[in-house]
Amino acid sequence: MRTWRKMIAVSLVACTLALPTLVSAEEMMMPKYDYSSVQTMTKDGLELVPLRQIAESLGFKVIWNGENRSITLLKLAMMDDKSMTNDKMMEDKTMSDKNMMEKKMDMYPEYIIQIDSKNIRVGGMEEMLMVAPTILNEMTYISKEFVDTYLVKEMMMK
Repeated sequence: MRTWRKMIAVSLVACTLALPTLVSAEEMMMPKYDYSSVQTMTKDGLELVPLRQIAESLGFKVIWNGENRSITLLKLAMMDDKSMTNDKMMEDKTMSDKNMMEKKMDMYPEYIIQIDSKNIRVGGMEEMLMVAPTILNEMTYISKEFVDTYLVKEMMMK
């Protein structure tokens, strides 16, 4: 009976020790953006990257609003669902052009970023960034954390 208890205790300890390793392995498998082709800037000890260059390379449309110094990032996804081929859309009389655009736009959230503010709107929800976007040399720079957390990770999850 004691042997079983020891085996169960050892198994629980082993699982408890292995769990953080599994989480770290999952994080390591998440794709990261290759920053080698972009010029980074350092501000207050943090490495920042050019938002427009990276967002556009990931297929986002970047819209600058000079009035309120905000940037909107939009991404329209391609429909690669086999059930939504052109033949099927033609057969389905309820699938209008407007419905198709709404369906495409629902696939990715809209990101609204405010310069010098840590607040961000992601698909209508308020979130906080660790580092506020800033303008340096007439270009908007954002943290690598933003790119990896929102733009790259979001693409991989869709």
